[in-house]
Amino acid sequence: ITPTPDSMLRIFMTYVPLEDAVDIEPQRLSTFERKGFTVVEWGGSKVQ
Repeated sequence: ITPTPDSMLRIFMTYVPLEDAVDIEPQRLSTFERKGFTVVEWGGSKVQ
């Protein structure tokens, strides 16, 4: 990436399609401080 970011956050999720709802505990993500030019990248993949 040009110019080089001052801060970067990348999130990658994997998932499986479900027929019915499932109870899960919320995931706790650490906080992220944006400084200057910030890149946030979101991605994901379906588990086969």
